[in-house]
Amino acid sequence: MYELKDRDFIFAFTGPDGVGRKTVAHSIGSTLEIKRVISYTTRKPRPSELNGQDYHFVTLEQFKEAEANGEFLESVEINGNWYGINKRDIEEAFKQNGSFYLVVNPHGAEILKQMYGEHVVRLFIFADRDTVVQRQRQQGLSEQEVADHLTHYDADMAYKEQCEHAFPNYELAHTVFRGTNILETYLNRDLIEED
Repeated sequence: MYELKDRDFIFAFTGPDGVGRKTVAHSIGSTLEIKRVISYTTRKPRPSELNGQDYHFVTLEQFKEAEANGEFLESVEINGNWYGINKRDIEEAFKQNGSFYLVVNPHGAEILKQMYGEHVVRLFIFADRDTVVQRQRQQGLSEQEVADHLTHYDADMAYKEQCEHAFPNYELAHTVFRGTNILETYLNRDLIEED
């Protein structure tokens, strides 16, 4: 078992579906050169998603077998699809990178917080309901998929108060700038020392 150091962090980007949490997280991760842990899911890829880049897309049988073998740190069913975070992926990310990020729903963020405590920093990304609907339609989601996601919107928004940081995502560049500054305070990689 890897022993965590003071500056080992999991940056958990969370919030309702359709707010752009994945785009924000990837932009910040790329800017700060932070590695990412990718979750597993049984749902079909959306038009713009790639296996191994957005999720590890697996069959229900593969997922259930991994779950039965105790491979997942957490797993949850949402709208008939299963999502999970592999324990080994988390352990390896800590060993190799110290700090890393992932994109999870509030349920996953809460489980990570319970397991890793102060080493988990939750960044709650949000937008109003109308913006979420508009973005999901632009992604090519069906009206049924949009409606399914909205059934969780209020419950997901209620998690905002429990997160260490929360900010809206209406202007991507501004959101990324703000998030990057927040992560920098945890990473404390400033090379300039002030007297």
